[in-house]
Amino acid sequence: MSDPRALVEALNDWARRTEWVDWVEIGGSIGRGAGDELSDVDAGIGVHGLADHPDRVDEARAAIAAFAPVAAALAQLIAGATTHLVCVYEDGRQLSLVVLDAEARNGLPPQAVATVDKSGRLSQTLDRDRWDPDEAAVREWAFLAWIAIGDAARHRHRGRTWRALKALTDARDHLWQLWAHANGLVYPQFGAVTVENADAEPPPGIEATHPADLSAKEFHRALTALARLLQPYTTGDLAALAATVERRLALLVDSVTSGNE
Repeated sequence: MSDPRALVEALNDWARRTEWVDWVEIGGSIGRGAGDELSDVDAGIGVHGLADHPDRVDEARAAIAAFAPVAAALAQLIAGATTHLVCVYEDGRQLSLVVLDAEARNGLPPQAVATVDKSGRLSQTLDRDRWDPDEAAVREWAFLAWIAIGDAARHRHRGRTWRALKALTDARDHLWQLWAHANGLVYPQFGAVTVENADAEPPPGIEATHPADLSAKEFHRALTALARLLQPYTTGDLAALAATVERRLALLVDSVTSGNE
């Protein structure tokens, strides 16, 4: 497989000779210095006058499509004039490029590097605190985790197995966010991705939250393990929510004992 760092160099070369591109930042594993031949390239470019010149998104898309033969590409509008371009090349490499107004950045995010910085906008590192959740966000993660546990129990009791599995996965994803935050990791909203990128220890017993099969008995075991891991984050009014949701877990015990499994 071709080296994804060659895409970074191609992007840098194009940005340097393109007057309306002010800066390039590289994030992800390559930005952290942990990239390898399987890494995707996660990048952002700052464009002068993007709101007045939306056609520059099309020019950026054409530019990255010329880096190597393309298998497929996608453009996603994020907000305002900001666009996410995803380009997958035939050799397996992938470039994810966020195109945003140059003035949207007044510094460099954590775990990213500036590879082009014509005006010096990325000369300082932004304080990581702006990506840390506040108390309301942390409560929301815990709240939604408990709601998802209840949904998983309800769906599995009704025989909606795949909806139940999705709800269980959603609950576990919120647990990973809470764990990342509790361990002081940057970008805790990315949950398991953040924890593994930091080579941090996972929540003790997280393996038990994965059902061995799709039976009601296994869902009950996995959801009970997940509820146990959520307890340290279940404070204040969430204790009553947890007690209410745990009663739904009894539905799965009833499914097994009644022979409806």
